[in-house]
Formats: sequence, structure tokens, C-alpha cells
Amino acid sequence: MDAQKQVSGCLSITGRTMDQSTLPDRHNPKLRQRLFKSLGLTPYLNQREIITLGALRLHCELYRASAEAPCLIFIPGIGTYSELYCESLAKLSARGYNVISVDLRGHGYSGGERGLYRVNDVIEDLSLVIDFLQSEFNDKIGIFGCSIGGRLALAMAEADSRVRAILCHTLFLSEMPPDIWHMIGWSSLSVSSLFMPALKIDFRYFIDVDSLLQNNPMGRFANQDPLLVWEYPIETLHSLYNHSSTILSKPLGIPSAVIIGSHDAVFSMTYIRELIRRSTQPFELIEITDAEHMLPFDQVEETVAAAHAWFAKQTW
Repeated sequence: MDAQKQVSGCLSITGRTMDQSTLPDRHNPKLRQRLFKSLGLTPYLNQREIITLGALRLHCELYRASAEAPCLIFIPGIGTYSELYCESLAKLSARGYNVISVDLRGHGYSGGERGLYRVNDVIEDLSLVIDFLQSEFNDKIGIFGCSIGGRLALAMAEADSRVRAILCHTLFLSEMPPDIWHMIGWSSLSVSSLFMPALKIDFRYFIDVDSLLQNNPMGRFANQDPLLVWEYPIETLHSLYNHSSTILSKPLGIPSAVIIGSHDAVFSMTYIRELIRRSTQPFELIEITDAEHMLPFDQVEETVAAAHAWFAKQTW
């Protein structure tokens, strides 16, 4: 394995395998290696570098293109972590991008209490990622947020002017609930967070995970994966679903797009079209035909091609 090196105060570990000393005890390397090999994912995983940032030990996985290539920060969907997206990340990087995926704090291999973060925490963590990218590559910074990561991408773009483009895989705004049931649920989180912020809720109670994973080869292993987060403190959910945005009244001023499957059942195409219509920030709508919610897993080639086509249009 290649030697460890210090890059701008960030630990970069390169090579074909990971330094096991950097991983939590819950990691079972031999079992996971067999699983990834059986799914044909090992060639993609071998292309990554492991980057650890900050005192919290934020775990990032970097797919390197070149010093001049644009840099894309990938934010995984709810409960997941970078390693699971290796095929999409590697193929996107091969199109000419330095792609770095972030395990949110409390997720995957990152430090922190499992499932616990606030949106402002994520903004601080992603700021460290941008610092690293600027020191290692350049300032052509874009964000590709998957599912809940799309909302976090928007929050980051609103908070940090160094973000030059965002691609959101679905999107929602707390100011614009999709229906009365979402409005009631999001409002109840505000009250509950005052009295029992640490109480954990299993998000499988309100999202049909089995349906989402039915076409995913890794779906049958989901319940045995100790790195997946199923339960979230109310404090986290309240922050996610009640974080305010300004785009209904003030544009961001950067290129923005929403990518969505035409049959997405988490946030419907109708809702996304209405959000775009009401937003003062222009969003391009990218529709993957006959696709559902799990685009980076179920429609890898189509999603990578669409993301590349959109980012390639940007002048940075």
C-alpha cells in the first residue's frame, strides 16, 4: 500500500486497499470485500482514495481525474454512505471530474453519533471538503446531492459562495410541503424536537425502503449492513425538514438543476415541476424516463450520462 501523506492538513490515504486503522470497529473488511467482489464492484472501489478531514474524522472517497478538471462533491442519500455509490462515482469521474463523496457525520465511516447532525453541521463539514479541493485541485466546485443530499446541496450553495453549480436528485422545501400530511409531519417535528430531541425514529416507518431496493443488487443485504443508518434522532429530522431556503424569494445566481426519475414515488414529478415554477432561482429539469427513485443504483449509465451532460455545459 502507498504511503500516507499530509495534504493541506488533511490525511490522504491512497492505494488499492484501505488502511483498516482508519475504520470503525463495526467494519468487517473480509465480508465486505467478498460482497463487493460478488457484485462486480471491486474495480470501481480500487480507483478511490480515502480522505479523512477534521477532528471529527469526516470520511470522504475521492475519484481523481486531473488537476484542471472540475470538482464534484457527491452527497449520499438518507441512511447511506459513499462506498455504496462506487460504480456511479467512478464512471462519473471517468467523464472528466474529480469526484469526492462524503459520508455525512454519523454515517458510514465518518465519526460522530450515529444519525445525528444538523444542516449547519453539514455546511461546516462540506466547507472543509471545499477547502481540500481548492488546495488539491482548483476552485471549479459543483455539488451533486442524492435524494436528501439534494436538499443539503441547496443549503450548502446558499451558505457558501464557492459553490458554482448544484445538481439535486429530487428536491423539497420546508416552505412548500408536497401535501397536508407532509405539512403536519414536518410541523410535528418542530414541537417534538423541543421536548425529546434525542428520541430516534426509524425512517422505514414512513418510506417504503423494500420497494425502493427491489431492483438494487445490494438490497437483500441492507438489513445486515451495520453501516447503514435507519434510525434518526428527531433533532436531525427536524433540522432537515424545517431548514429554511430563500429561493422562493431570491435567486442563487448559479446554474442549478433537478434530476428525477419520471416515476419517482418519494417526491413526485408534479411536486418538482411546481417547486421549479415557484422558485425565483431557475432550475433545469432533467427527467430520466421510466425510472423510479434509486437513480444512482438502478439507472447508473443514464444518471451518469445526464449528470455529465449537464455539468459539461457549465463555464465554471
